[in-house]
Amino acid sequence: MRLRPSAILTSTCLALWALTGCSTPSGSAPAKAQAETPVPTAGDHGVLPSERLADRLLTADDLGPGYAAHPAATAPSPEASVEGCPQLEQLGNTADNPYAMFPNQGKRVFTGPGGTQLTEELYSAPPKDLSAGVGRIMAAMSACPSYQLVTATAVAEVRTQTVPVPRLGDEQWGQVITVTAGGRRTIVQQTVIRDGAVLLVVSGNPAEVTVHGQNALTKATAR
Repeated sequence: MRLRPSAILTSTCLALWALTGCSTPSGSAPAKAQAETPVPTAGDHGVLPSERLADRLLTADDLGPGYAAHPAATAPSPEASVEGCPQLEQLGNTADNPYAMFPNQGKRVFTGPGGTQLTEELYSAPPKDLSAGVGRIMAAMSACPSYQLVTATAVAEVRTQTVPVPRLGDEQWGQVITVTAGGRRTIVQQTVIRDGAVLLVVSGNPAEVTVHGQNALTKATAR
């Protein structure tokens, strides 16, 4: 099953990028701000347009010394193939990027001390839609304890483990992904939190995700 690099594979591709030096996965390009997008009202379930989400992303100053922010990549990345996980393949059959169902989104990538990477993504939609969509995505991502991710330049062995997440927001998901390629191994944690009509996805070094996740949620959900 051929899959375009997308939000479903962001954490895994970040780890593969760290091991092989391949291009950072682009995910889906953040939706462009639309001038006609109205400011949400109570009847909109608190849904935020993309430009408001962009304002709520962390900055390098929020993270502290040694961090630099980079815009999310928009150039196409090489296709990746998932082998050995039918649930993940089925989700890929449903849509190249499952998160694309949420048109309001923002993303920022950081490099930190020692060259580590931290990625923050924000999405907004009616709470019921967010809950159903991300629940389906995370169920697929955690369905297989191991699988392979194959690109034109590398074959990675991927192992996944569900981990507890602090009880923040309305719903939480956590996963640690261990990627081995070319005799090297790296570990990426992904924390996903839904708070009302806002969905936060933070991926990267487990220690950095733990330290910065709550600050990211606080800024993302500031009233």
